[in-house]
Amino acid sequence: MKEKDKNQKTIEAYNKKSLFYAETFDSYGINLEDIDRALNLNESGSNNVLELGCGNGKDAQYIISKVGFDNYIGVDAAEGMIKFAREKIPKGMFQVKDMRKVSYETENFGVIFSFASMLHVNREEMAKLVDKCYSSLKKGGILFISTKYGSYREEKVINLGDEKYYYLYEPKDIEILCPYKFFVVYKNVQDIRGQSWFEIALRKI
Repeated sequence: MKEKDKNQKTIEAYNKKSLFYAETFDSYGINLEDIDRALNLNESGSNNVLELGCGNGKDAQYIISKVGFDNYIGVDAAEGMIKFAREKIPKGMFQVKDMRKVSYETENFGVIFSFASMLHVNREEMAKLVDKCYSSLKKGGILFISTKYGSYREEKVINLGDEKYYYLYEPKDIEILCPYKFFVVYKNVQDIRGQSWFEIALRKI
């Protein structure tokens, strides 16, 4: 199957069962510590935040409480998830966009978050996405990624009758994409709900 078809099937899965996923995401709770950590590590002087794969806006509420409505943009490829985000935070800036295709003003953001969204991106797409994030961050800004941990591979999962595609990574897989662009200021591997995850914070050089 072509990569674009896999991506489309994953997006369709989130759209078809958007209520289920919105409720599931809410049950996980807000990434309070990670949000605070990334904002505190930001040395760019910019409070502008971009969240890639914002889902139903569960983390957006807390991010906006820290940086304000005018300094936040959340994007998600699933229109159904953006609908819930807009209902949750009517004044929030949310856009239906595939993060692979996001293009913003050069060096505009202080922090870019990706909570459990880049896990849908393969290695080739990841390299391009990291480059885009680099171009979109101010010097000293932070790219914060939280994703599934494991030896790199593709996983096809059937949830509620729909196909979704995931890609597992190790921190070294991300670090290898970043020479002369970022340096690592934080990384951690932990078990969450029976699955190994890792967080990595990269500061733009």
